[in-house]
Amino acid sequence: MRKIILIAVALVVVAIGAGVAFLASNLDSIVKKVIETVGTETAGVKVSVGDVKISLSEGKATIAGLTVANPAGFASAHAFKLGAISVALDTGSLTANPIVIKDISVAAPEVTYELGANGGSNIDAIQKNVAAKTAGGGDKSAPAAKGEEKKLVIDRLAISKGSVTLATAIPGVKGSATLADIVLTGIGRKSGGASASEVAKQVLDALTKSALNATKSMGIGNVGETLKGAVPGDVGGSVKGLFGK
Repeated sequence: MRKIILIAVALVVVAIGAGVAFLASNLDSIVKKVIETVGTETAGVKVSVGDVKISLSEGKATIAGLTVANPAGFASAHAFKLGAISVALDTGSLTANPIVIKDISVAAPEVTYELGANGGSNIDAIQKNVAAKTAGGGDKSAPAAKGEEKKLVIDRLAISKGSVTLATAIPGVKGSATLADIVLTGIGRKSGGASASEVAKQVLDALTKSALNATKSMGIGNVGETLKGAVPGDVGGSVKGLFGK
């Protein structure tokens, strides 16, 4: 009997070891899928990730090729294309709630700010999707049936060396500019953690504000007037409002 028990215990240990090995070897693909699924649900457009590499022993992760597609009705290939993303994790918090991320650094993001025929933009449309997702402070991408919703605390998030391109169907109305560097600190710290959707909203709001400021320095300061003269009706006037006076 004792021998049978020892064999049974040994089999359980082997099974647990195999499960841990499977999780470790597949963690990259699991996280990639989570980012794409939650990102797509939050933004209301397809979010794709090229590659994810995670080293739990070093508390580091890298994400490459993250793109956010455009909403229907816009012609550009994407709204956002993020460069290399480096993440520093607090490994001691990975089994806790909230999970603490020490630092996220995003290098060379590309923003395409496309103006639609109705005077809105692709970024406006995505912002509305995110706002609807986070309405009421909840994150519907994490149903209660799946257990306690995981929250995030991000001590520092930096976005540097970005660029924005203005895309319109109006001849002569185009341009590109450099995005001002963005640094956000203490995301979710005071509230005991932020949901994935809430984090996405904060980052998107910061990127959008920076993109709007950048469009004003493209050398097309009179873009609103140009559009107002080129587009019939009140569309040009409403577009002008996107860029201030």
